[in-house]
Amino acid sequence: MAENPPANVAAFAVDGPPPRLNPPSTLTAAERALFVEIVAACPTKHFVASDLPLLIRYVEALALADKAAGHLHTEGAVIKGKTSPWLVVLEKCQRAVVALSMRLRLSPQSRADPKTLQRNQLSPFAKPWEAHG
Repeated sequence: MAENPPANVAAFAVDGPPPRLNPPSTLTAAERALFVEIVAACPTKHFVASDLPLLIRYVEALALADKAAGHLHTEGAVIKGKTSPWLVVLEKCQRAVVALSMRLRLSPQSRADPKTLQRNQLSPFAKPWEAHG
């Protein structure tokens, strides 16, 4: 009969994929939905525990960008002759999203393997009609 491990010992599954990151309770409903969607869309091993703070900031920036875009759609970019403050919010969120997407390897450029990418590019001397031959 197998013994149960003591309660203060951590057990790790060695025969299966690592568990996916869970969204923290501090996220809003919209942020939580984005978190779950992004984590589920990536391979199980894509994110590790140390990615959690960046992933939290990423989904916060995405959610705030959505909110800013919504305000701009309904109120317009110029209100009573002045630029909407939501334009600045949207711009800063978009910058954060771009920067964090690269760090979290979520952008197409950051996922590309440089070795494979180089091999798949056409030679400057190749004829386009012979590329797939």
